[in-house]
Amino acid sequence: MSSAVLQRQAALAGAALLAALLVLVLGRPSAAPTAVGSPPPVSAASWEEADIWIAPAKVVGVCEGKQGPDVRGIVHPVLPCGVKLVVSANGRTMRAEVVADGPVATGRDFALTKALARDLRVSSGDRIRWRFAG
Repeated sequence: MSSAVLQRQAALAGAALLAALLVLVLGRPSAAPTAVGSPPPVSAASWEEADIWIAPAKVVGVCEGKQGPDVRGIVHPVLPCGVKLVVSANGRTMRAEVVADGPVATGRDFALTKALARDLRVSSGDRIRWRFAG
């Protein structure tokens, strides 16, 4: 083998070694999120606030078996049926689940069934606290 070929092979081997080291160093997961503006992690204990409205008696997208005047639940435009939440207002805290996945009033985050609103002593336009049930 000529010395030019040996030099070329040595240079290629060095470049491959350097690339492998960079992959190992830069590919290692970091302890904190690196994306700018990434949302904080959601924990079951973190409370959010929401503007609510009271759902009408007949709601579009009602989950199977979750309709009637005594159903205590939440209508949410995104969360699927059965997701469990904890809601709180006026010193009362209750567990509830999404019972319909339909639209809600403009400017409102979600709706409560009449029975749940009555138990929490809230009305349309009120603000409540909520979190995912753990």
